[in-house]
Amino acid sequence: MSYIEKTNIAGEETIALFNFTQVEYLNPVKLIMFPLTWFRRWCYEFGVTNKRVVFKHGFISRKAVDLRLESIETVGISNGIIGRIFGYGNLTITGVGSTRPITVPNLANIIEVKKAIESSKDQFVINK
Repeated sequence: MSYIEKTNIAGEETIALFNFTQVEYLNPVKLIMFPLTWFRRWCYEFGVTNKRVVFKHGFISRKAVDLRLESIETVGISNGIIGRIFGYGNLTITGVGSTRPITVPNLANIIEVKKAIESSKDQFVINK
């Protein structure tokens, strides 16, 4: 069971869990260090529920950022030419009143991630 599903509160359901790109395995240096690269990716988790956006990383020491949908101000994506070809990029979320944006690197299907957050945010506003 994922961290996101374990921390869901009453009435909250997971809408989507997203993976990180596997393009980094094409890098010869990272391919040699495959176990370390795989383990690092395994420790990252990103998902959207009907009430929040969650980004967690770490294994023994865990860092998690939960951002409630009503406090999301902007959702931005950035990807270079390789990211556009393979469909991955960095996600930047700015919260209302937040001094620093939250950046999640190398998410696969970056357009679908943005759509999921925006549609969840719209549904949250409608149901509220």
